Amino acid sequence: MNTPFFKARPLAPAVAALLSCSSTFISTPAKAQDLPPLLVTGQPTTSLTTELNPTSSQRLTADTGEWLSQQNGISTNRMGGHGLDPVIRGLGQNRLNILLDGAYVFGGCPNRMDPPTAYAPLTSYDLVTISKGVTTLRHGAGGSGGTVVFERLQPDFSAGNSAISGQLGGSYASNGNAAKGWGSVLAGGEQGYVRAFGEYSEARDYKDGGGRKIWSGYESTQGGGALGWTPNAASWFEISYEETRERDVKFAGAGMDSPTSDNKTYGLRGRYDLSPLLTLTGNLNYSQVEHLMDNYSLRPKAMMQMVVPTTSDTLTGRLMAEYELGPNQFAGGINLLENQRSATQIRSPKTSPKYLEFMWPDVTQRQIGAFAEVEHHLGANRRVSTGIRADYFESKADLANSKPADGMIPAAIYNTTYGITGDLDRDKWLTGAFMRFEQDLGKWQRAFVSVSRSQRMGDATEMYMARDNWVGNPDLKPETSHQVDLGLMGKSKSIDYSAVVFSNQVTDYIYRDVNSGKSTYRNIKAALYGLELESTLRYAVNWETRGQLNLLRGDNRSDSGTLSQIAPYSGQVSQHWINDQWEAAATFRFADESDRLNSDAKEQATAGYGLLDLSLAWKPIEEFTVSTGINNLLDKNYANFLNRNAAGSDPLNMGTSAWKDTLTEPGRSFWVSGNYHF
Repeated sequence: MNTPFFKARPLAPAVAALLSCSSTFISTPAKAQDLPPLLVTGQPTTSLTTELNPTSSQRLTADTGEWLSQQNGISTNRMGGHGLDPVIRGLGQNRLNILLDGAYVFGGCPNRMDPPTAYAPLTSYDLVTISKGVTTLRHGAGGSGGTVVFERLQPDFSAGNSAISGQLGGSYASNGNAAKGWGSVLAGGEQGYVRAFGEYSEARDYKDGGGRKIWSGYESTQGGGALGWTPNAASWFEISYEETRERDVKFAGAGMDSPTSDNKTYGLRGRYDLSPLLTLTGNLNYSQVEHLMDNYSLRPKAMMQMVVPTTSDTLTGRLMAEYELGPNQFAGGINLLENQRSATQIRSPKTSPKYLEFMWPDVTQRQIGAFAEVEHHLGANRRVSTGIRADYFESKADLANSKPADGMIPAAIYNTTYGITGDLDRDKWLTGAFMRFEQDLGKWQRAFVSVSRSQRMGDATEMYMARDNWVGNPDLKPETSHQVDLGLMGKSKSIDYSAVVFSNQVTDYIYRDVNSGKSTYRNIKAALYGLELESTLRYAVNWETRGQLNLLRGDNRSDSGTLSQIAPYSGQVSQHWINDQWEAAATFRFADESDRLNSDAKEQATAGYGLLDLSLAWKPIEEFTVSTGINNLLDKNYANFLNRNAAGSDPLNMGTSAWKDTLTEPGRSFWVSGNYHF
């Protein structure tokens, strides 16, 4: 592997939906006793930003990806019980910028067994900021689908705050005997602090609503710590380390499972106030993923044993200056993102190993860029924000001209598939920009319009995958998105609401095609557009009614077809009764049928559905909460359209009753959860 280059990284802002309740701000340090934050559903800090408390949830979820799917406009792709892959506005994978406390963590599986959210211990974070589309350029290039930022905030040990705080919690769900335990502690004073956290979860195979057992068990252990130093009020420095160890993760929607998948992430960050108006912040993170997948360790013996060991090492960094001058707020800085990936397919590894393919032939991709943003207040009721950025992208595959002992040279595979010859190193300049205008309408409503441009290059898979039946394209053009958002929102004592309509016209969309049974990549013209509605109505002292509705369409304009991974019309309506100690909720989740199919992705139609969840939370004292509920009360047998349609890969799905439809979701599950803060 090559030695990573260093420089700087992307981090916070966001866009989209809106819910209700209290107030927290990213720029304000967290008080020691406020970790984790107040129990809120979601709070709009701007017209296009939603901040969430990770501990607030209307139902128990298996992992961080599934937790995100409770937010309007976010769906997931399921292959098993763990590692659900988020999709925002019909865009997922490399079209989303996901940061884990400052770090990009790109998974080690070409088939997406381990998306970044698989390495995010949800209970350890203080704040999650969700963006749809592009509303800032601080994160780096791309992010056309959106951005999700998981953060542990700087603690505040000023006068009156506790010197030690933390939490202990656990949960259990009956379907799959899913158990989880977590804990964290924060101790320190005005000069510094120490933070530690851990989370353990395991589950057996779940059953769907039809009573079928789905190959989906997993075990995950996560933990880490940080040391912080605050020599004075103007400066703050922190070093951190965290680790994830996944064992025996089963995937019904894939032909392999993952016996082991490990991640280590190192972090360094800080802040220095040069003056009351000028602040410097910086982050540097290095992530290492070692992932192993095979078709024989966990499932019945395969006719031909295969194993794929992979690595994915990612360096991210950012150096940023923020300056406030009258009605103007300026931000500018530099980012670095570098990823190195390697994957080799081996047949008969235990007897006579045959090295068949360099699936990722030691691929290195690097982006170095700079950005500048300004927010200007046009009086008390109007604001305009704008920004520009430019990035230099370069990539190479060090083993592209090397031959696996028993396979083909990757360069020869590219040549056979696309006719590509010569040097396979690539470099491009990428540009991005946005502008947003906001107008307050009285004291409680706001209208806004946002336009943006973003570009991304293909990732290691899209550009350099080198299998006989799955081939990346080194000659892909940058994917360019031009988006427009129009919205109206309101927030008052009795009602919160938001309505957002968007259009995303994509030039050179990177499309996964199928030719003669071989997966390939090419650029096409595409368009995505949709409507996102959300509201909360409060009445009769203790009652709340909440609603979400998401409408989305994605078109392949080059071939007059549909894009893949386009979620059906969906939403939810929930009824809540809340007082100081109790919260009871009934939630109806629904989705329309899906029959606009992408044949290249082998999508299959799914029926519409409606589900009922029940939950009850009790808070006998301020520090302790216990919750219980039933997910999918009526044991509905249903499938999420975005799930893998390879249910035939499930080794439990055999015999005359075998089915090959889209992977089904869990059936009825009783759950209980408790959390104590100190």
